[in-house]
Amino acid sequence: MSAHPEAEFQRIYLLAEQFEDPPEPFRTGEAGQVWLGPEGRIATDRQVRISANSTHALLGHGVVDELNRLPVEGKVGQGTDVLIPHAVLEDAQLVFYEADRKTYGGNWEFVVGTEPDPAAIEYRVRIVNREYQRTLSQLTFLLGSASRAGRAVRVRI
Repeated sequence: MSAHPEAEFQRIYLLAEQFEDPPEPFRTGEAGQVWLGPEGRIATDRQVRISANSTHALLGHGVVDELNRLPVEGKVGQGTDVLIPHAVLEDAQLVFYEADRKTYGGNWEFVVGTEPDPAAIEYRVRIVNREYQRTLSQLTFLLGSASRAGRAVRVRI
């Protein structure tokens, strides 16, 4: 909640056509599997691109907070790579399943950031649920695939 009354802010909304390449302060994320390569080096890929819509939905709906309650390597939600170890993948998968279940039938809008005086701008995103739910499904599939392959997952939100 901002210290300023809402009427004082100019609201700037993220547009659907900006989901993949948003202006600041909006951001995107990604996720992929992690494994030990043939030369003993850590290898990773990017299997899921997390749009700005889905990134801010994960933050706004508290999914990131739930992931941070798990024993992950790093802090999810800081825009940096975080490792979800193989042993934690099932629990993380349940977090995404639960998030998907909770979002049906609602209209969601989140404040992403503000620029106080003199600009008095508030950045917001109206969540497109269908796109967000596709991302949750992709993340759930990624975690399941990595679990079956004996790998870990890297996520950046």
